[in-house]
Amino acid sequence: MEVNAAFVDDVYGAVKATDVYRDFFVGKTIVIILDNAPAHSQAEDLIKNREDLEMLRLGPYSPMCNPIEGMLGSRLFLVFNADQMFDLPYGEKTERRMRLLENAADHCIGCMDLRLVNRMARHSAHAVAAAVRNESMQYGL
Repeated sequence: MEVNAAFVDDVYGAVKATDVYRDFFVGKTIVIILDNAPAHSQAEDLIKNREDLEMLRLGPYSPMCNPIEGMLGSRLFLVFNADQMFDLPYGEKTERRMRLLENAADHCIGCMDLRLVNRMARHSAHAVAAAVRNESMQYGL
């Protein structure tokens, strides 16, 4: 849990160190979006001393309403690298899974730009609105 808190703290520090933040967003709240993993709620408990940091939790899992699902092509990366998860010695699966997820993020981070982020945010907003209206949705469209 301290690792997650340290990661959030590192992200917070990295955001504040950017020229964009210093030029346009000083004094504004930094928002970090977390999913519902139990480790994230514990990270929230550890990070309380930041007046300009807000951590938002996504609701119950819905891939259509989760912009992270669309931002990272990590699923495809994980599919092609799934063999790394089989036949592991006892106790190594968690560490190997973490390395695999980190590699997926490293592999996919280069394709993220403002246009893609805005597109996924818009897509997620439409999905959330449809969910609020109890409309049917098709995953992946």
